[in-house]
Amino acid sequence: MELQITELEDLVERVGNAPTRIGELQAGTRVQSDTFFSQSFMRDHTEFDSFAGFCEQSPWEFDDIDDARDISRDRLNEYIVATTDFETWEGMKTQAAEEEIIDQLVS
Repeated sequence: MELQITELEDLVERVGNAPTRIGELQAGTRVQSDTFFSQSFMRDHTEFDSFAGFCEQSPWEFDDIDDARDISRDRLNEYIVATTDFETWEGMKTQAAEEEIIDQLVS
């Protein structure tokens, strides 16, 4: 039996856009913190309901992703270990990017 499926253009477009989004994220595209670290991501992987809550509870003046550059990587990673499912800031960002891309593919 042959099976032919038509009308998959939307899926083809979403899959085709994934490498572009990956490239943007690897190049350092500017993103909104609460969009990139969605509420569902924060609830699933951290002690917080939002990225804003994560920042507010931190021991630093930390309002968005850009502020993380000014924090000692060791100190930031200690905070990550204590309050999230991750070992490092890089690990947290990578997982958020992967989940964003997968969400775009399946939505």
